[in-house]
Amino acid sequence: MLAQAIARLNQLTPAPDFALITGDLTDEGSPDEYVMLRELLAPLALPYAVMPGNHDDRDHLRQAFADHSYLPATGPLRYGLDVGDIRILALDTSVPGLHHGKLDTDDLAWLDRELTRCAGRPALIAMHHPPFATGIPYLDIYGLHDAERFGEVIAAHPHVDRVIAGHVHRSMQTRLGNVPVMTSPSTVTQIALRTEADAQPASFLEPPAFMLHRWVKGKPAVSHLNYIGRFDGPYPFA
Repeated sequence: MLAQAIARLNQLTPAPDFALITGDLTDEGSPDEYVMLRELLAPLALPYAVMPGNHDDRDHLRQAFADHSYLPATGPLRYGLDVGDIRILALDTSVPGLHHGKLDTDDLAWLDRELTRCAGRPALIAMHHPPFATGIPYLDIYGLHDAERFGEVIAAHPHVDRVIAGHVHRSMQTRLGNVPVMTSPSTVTQIALRTEADAQPASFLEPPAFMLHRWVKGKPAVSHLNYIGRFDGPYPFA
């Protein structure tokens, strides 16, 4: 299914400038899994960057992508990248050995400094764990701790265009203050939308998808949910 997603990305016209993979690159974080991941990503025709999720191992990821110079040599895998006029700031919300997310004082101070440095340019913040409660109880157990502090940081920087995340295997949208926040579906299974307090965790083979973000200079991005697969059509527009 990941191979199908990559093939779909390669077919987009015009081609996107960049692909950002927001974590959970593997299941167990083993070196062999990262070898397989590099093989799967090899056909991707776009430049791309990777981020860790709760199923990743920082050191194994770092070793597997040693040729990706934006990744820091030690510590959390947070970084900044320029794509055209957009400044991407990727946060590492993973907690080694656990499934919830966390941003500590150093992470938030780094984010504040980086946002100050790129003031006047649109900034996209990417993270694995979304900074909000989803309303799905068995997901929110493994949510981002101290999301309120993150919200306070971005509230001080009006050039933050949006925040994107993964982790929850569903398309969700909300906002922190005036900043849109959204998650992308998985390229594999989608988490069941079960909001009862005693709901049991489950997932379904709903259509996989990715998010496609389009910027026009001087305007906020437009974000499209792009399903992966073969579907009936095209039909006449009217």
